[in-house]
Amino acid sequence: MGETVVVGNYSFDQETVRQSLAKMIILHEYPISIVEHIGFKQFCNAMQPLFKVISRNTVKSDILKIYDGERSKIMRLLSKNQSRVSITTDMWTSSNENKGYMAVTTHYTDDSWTLQSRLMS
Repeated sequence: MGETVVVGNYSFDQETVRQSLAKMIILHEYPISIVEHIGFKQFCNAMQPLFKVISRNTVKSDILKIYDGERSKIMRLLSKNQSRVSITTDMWTSSNENKGYMAVTTHYTDDSWTLQSRLMS
């Protein structure tokens, strides 16, 4: 049934796993509350018992740190950009929660004349 594999010289890093978890939630648009699901906790424990599952507030904080870092990188990139920048907005309302959302996107051509788009807010 289960296969046991011995891995030598492996060192577990809680911070690396936290970053990967935050990026997974961002990439797949999972709810932040996934970290509180019993199935998720059981899976994490089976995969790596050393991983301490974090709270939804901690993962939210990690996601906001990633956002701030990416936003800073984009702002530096745009400050060095030689072309003009176009800014667009998109607004929508969720059907099930009746909440309004707005996205601000920047469009520009890079030095290779490739159209780039970046979500700003």
